[in-house]
Amino acid sequence: MRFIGLILALGAIGWVLYQASGGKDGDGAVPESYQQSMEKAEAVEQTMQDAAQQRLQDLDQRGQ
Repeated sequence: MRFIGLILALGAIGWVLYQASGGKDGDGAVPESYQQSMEKAEAVEQTMQDAAQQRLQDLDQRGQ
């Protein structure tokens, strides 16, 4: 019975700390500026992949 009470108390303390830190609305571990940079890099990577795919399709069509 003591063990269950201890677990519940630790859970309540954890929940209070979680809520005090912002809960779901927290920024996370990655700062916003880095997150934006990563999103831009992903967009550039996707553009490069699309261009390479288009180039390969053009080469395939010329070869036929």
